[in-house]
Amino acid sequence: MARKTSKNTGRKTGKKRRPATAKPQEAAERARPAGNGPAGNGRTIRIRMYNCGFGDCFLIFAPARSGPDKKILIDCGSFKTQVQPIKEIVGRVVEDLRDNDRTPRVDLLVVTHRHKDHIAGFADPRWSEVEVGEVWMPWTESDEPEAISLRSAQTRLALALAGLAEAAPAGAALSEVLQLNASANVQAMDTLQRGFAGSPKRRYLPEKDARTRTVACAKLPEVTIHVLGPSRNPDTIFDMNPPSGESFLSLLGMSGNLAARQAGIPEPFGEEWVDDKRSPAELDEDTRKRLENIHDGLETKLAIALDNALNNTSLMLMLVIGNAHLLFPGDAQWGTWRELMDDDAAGQLLRNTTFYKVGHHGSHNATPKKFVEKYLGARGGDTWAMVPVTPYGRWPEIPRPPLLNEIKKKTTYFVRSDQPGNVRGFSRDGDWYVETAIPAD
Repeated sequence: MARKTSKNTGRKTGKKRRPATAKPQEAAERARPAGNGPAGNGRTIRIRMYNCGFGDCFLIFAPARSGPDKKILIDCGSFKTQVQPIKEIVGRVVEDLRDNDRTPRVDLLVVTHRHKDHIAGFADPRWSEVEVGEVWMPWTESDEPEAISLRSAQTRLALALAGLAEAAPAGAALSEVLQLNASANVQAMDTLQRGFAGSPKRRYLPEKDARTRTVACAKLPEVTIHVLGPSRNPDTIFDMNPPSGESFLSLLGMSGNLAARQAGIPEPFGEEWVDDKRSPAELDEDTRKRLENIHDGLETKLAIALDNALNNTSLMLMLVIGNAHLLFPGDAQWGTWRELMDDDAAGQLLRNTTFYKVGHHGSHNATPKKFVEKYLGARGGDTWAMVPVTPYGRWPEIPRPPLLNEIKKKTTYFVRSDQPGNVRGFSRDGDWYVETAIPAD
């Protein structure tokens, strides 16, 4: 029988929602995998993926040798909700952060980058009551001259594109892309830069003169954290799309130039413009028209390039808890991945991946083919992957089915946030979140 929905909200009403005043330990017990996962009697790490729709919000409960679990929150945002609006998700997260004294606390809060689908929830005033130990953000949000210059260039381009949005032929699509960027997220960024209770320490990573990728968090003495991105090289930040052999578009036999066009990258001088047998004076009428109209749609392509460049400023972390290696890449794209896979030490960390948060909702340029084939699952044993996603008409190629299929082949346990029903290795709390437990030892 179909479940009833509310005429006002469209939410499912066939299942009773948890009262906002329920005790956090009750939620924790309900969230533990119901006998279908690999968790044993030793220490376990619980990873909770909230159902934000097209957005990210992860809460990690890291076991401590003594005392309660440590809490790490990574992002809280949405661009398109599936069931629960982001306001409701924020309320649930804050409740889940409450300790026995009813004060909401988190030891480490990470924001990977400033896109709306990762930070929109932080505009909510309820974060002012949450005690935070440390806030980590990418170096591109710091007051370093290089960071200020990069943000200024991005802001100028965003403002210029915003002025063209209404007049452009694809104005609606252009406006939608721009909503993801800095101009739409001022209030959330203000909370991250200056808000929260407890006067949290703020860090912008990786630090300029860092001699190691490893960064210690005072509140997490038993967690080793490796900062794998973003790069300090601006050229890498703007290196967004993999060559055709590294893209999951290639699995469908698409050529390099077609892959570039599918990604929205203008290539006016690609191979289709080269003809060794003809001179420019002999161009046919069709080719002349193509040259005359080469600028068509350029505004939207520039907006997508801006969007992708911000993805490549993502704070990319590997959390090591006991023997488990948890990889959270944000939405990092090809440039960051290329640097890592060219580095032997970083490559070894990637080979040890136990858990993978699939980057950028499963887009083709956020998880290189090489990573899936040569690194994911390379250590042996059980491997987990979770992808926060909901279908969105503006980006029909996200998630990429070939990418998700290959990830499933290389992992033991895989789940999508929008996947209904019970999934082996995971448990659910209604429409709120899906959670798994990973052995730490």
